[in-house]
Amino acid sequence: MSGFFFWFGSLDLAAAFLLAAAASCRARLFGGHVSGAAVLGCLCGLAGPLLRECLGGGSGAELLASGAFLGAVVAGALAGAGLAGLRRQGAGLFFWLDSLALALAACLGAMRGLTLGLGAAGALVLGLLAGLAPGLLRDMALGDTARAVEESWYATAAALGGMLTIGLARLPWRPSGWAPSGAQWEYACIACGVLLAAALRFWRGRRNPD
Repeated sequence: MSGFFFWFGSLDLAAAFLLAAAASCRARLFGGHVSGAAVLGCLCGLAGPLLRECLGGGSGAELLASGAFLGAVVAGALAGAGLAGLRRQGAGLFFWLDSLALALAACLGAMRGLTLGLGAAGALVLGLLAGLAPGLLRDMALGDTARAVEESWYATAAALGGMLTIGLARLPWRPSGWAPSGAQWEYACIACGVLLAAALRFWRGRRNPD
């Protein structure tokens, strides 16, 4: 198994699932047909991870060759389309799917940049592109105003989450009980970044979930 899946494995599957679910849910709330919503969900679920890998010097073929990754994308697209049928809760579900997908994709991208040897600035840019690109693709396809432009705490939340992930990962020391190397600390850094980004989205973005 490659270094990529060794480090990120289940988290990357979760990000792909959430990205696809958020896109298909939004498409259904816009009145799209379930099949069209699922297709858009699959495209958005693939867009962020593939862009990240290609910009990182890879081809993205490893992701496309992974049955687990493609399965997560398809499952997310179908789940999002189904959840959108809950009309009363649909907007709230989309908000959380979108917020968690944005946060996780951005923080994973930032950590991926560090593992590729990029500096802090390059890793942050890679993370932001991986997190924001699926949402931009989704909103453009639906003719909606891009949330990255419309909402002040959308891209900002992703950026601050990515910065926290990078900052913790670059610390010259580890807290007591953490090994100086290995995946555990990297997972903790990503988790902290995701929590910060999601908390910021809840604090400001939840006021206008539609």
